[in-house]
Formats: sequence, structure tokens, C-alpha cells
Amino acid sequence: MTAEQKLWNAPQTERDARVELAAAYRMAHDLGWTDLGATHFSLAVPGEDAYLMLEFGLFFNEVTASNLVKIGVDGEIRSGRPGAMVNRAGVTIHSAIHERRPDVRAALHTHTPAGVAVTNHPDGMLPLSQHAQRFYEGHGVHEYEGVALDENEGPRLAEDIGDHELLLLRNHGLLAVGPDMPQAFSALYYAEMAAAMQVATLSTTTDPVLPPHEVSAHTRKQFDASAGYTYRDWMGVVRQVERNHPGFDD
Repeated sequence: MTAEQKLWNAPQTERDARVELAAAYRMAHDLGWTDLGATHFSLAVPGEDAYLMLEFGLFFNEVTASNLVKIGVDGEIRSGRPGAMVNRAGVTIHSAIHERRPDVRAALHTHTPAGVAVTNHPDGMLPLSQHAQRFYEGHGVHEYEGVALDENEGPRLAEDIGDHELLLLRNHGLLAVGPDMPQAFSALYYAEMAAAMQVATLSTTTDPVLPPHEVSAHTRKQFDASAGYTYRDWMGVVRQVERNHPGFDD
């Protein structure tokens, strides 16, 4: 356990998880990772085969700890506000991930323009930036099947992500996962930054400079060996949300 991880208070209760997930939604709003009410983040409930996700119809900046919906890995709503609905495509994605990847506690999905653009590139995410090196030869690809309303797509999606922390959903968006919120949020942040840098680079040249394979592989190992930064950064996220979004933890 890193020094930074020791300072982070891992969720011990459902209430803790609710506050942490609400913070992730609010920070995603600040970063512009929104698509009206179409995308979704989830976080496992400690000690239960269930996860939390936003109520369908709410925007990211409307999410609070108390209005999150609890969903079983079987896809059934366990608790929420009266009449609360959930995005069924989100349930297809998140239920499959939480059920088939027991190491995953947090799963974050976006539809940003840069993120979608990278999923459409034949070679996926290219090692064009330091941020992208984190995923060098280490991300999955899931081919587009339409809106994820078919429950049978969930297992295929979970298979395609394998043991990676990032999945490119062709023509659709990004999915980042992690054993906790700090690592999953960090993965999504790095993926979104890498995507934006890839789009910017390819807008200026058709022959970009790529690091040698040995350098990219070495940099990937450096990222893998130093997870402490993800907890440091997450604690900063929470501080910013507390300043900018009073009441998010209500």
C-alpha cells in the first residue's frame, strides 16, 4: 500500500460509496465529460452484489449521494427514489462488468467527441502522448452492436475488456474500470487526455512521431509500478468537488 493510498479513506459503507460516486459525477461535469443524461458511472456497494448508478434523467451536476440508485448485478433495482428509473443500456454494461470482473469496483463510461474519435481509429489509441503510454498494448476493443439494450451483449463486452483498465467501444465511447474509484477515475482521465491529444496531433499531420516500441513498453511499466499518484489525484478531485459543489454529499 502506497503512502497516498493510506491517506485515502476507502469506502466502508454504502453511504461512503454514495459520496465517492457523487463526487466522480460532479467532477466529470466540470471536465465536460457529459452527454446530457446518456452516460453513466458505477461503484460497487461494499459487502453486496450490487452497485450504484445515477437515476435515469438526471444530469451529472444533479447527482447527489442520496439520489443514486442501487442496482443488483442481476440488473434489478434494489433501492432508489420513488419512481426512479435507470438507463437500461447502462445496466447491460455495468452489470456485466461487475459480475464478471470481481476485481472491478468502479466503472466509468463516456461519449466525448475525442473519446469516440479514438474508438473509430483503425489502430485505436496510439502512443502519441505520455498519457497514452499508460495504455500501450493494454486496452480492449468492443465492436459496435447498436445501443446496448441486448442483455447478451454484456458478456461479450466484459470478455472484450479482458483484464485491462480501458475498453474502446467502437463508434460509441470509452469505458474505464478499476479496483477502486481513484484508479478508475485516473484511468478515464488519462484516456480522455490521450484521446484529445491524439485528435489534435492527427489534425496537424498524417505522419506523427511515435516513440520506439521499447520506450513505450518501458513507460507502460513505469505507470504500472507507481499507482500512488492515482490516490493523490483523487483526493484533489474530492477537494475540488467540495469547493465547487456544496451539497453533493447530501
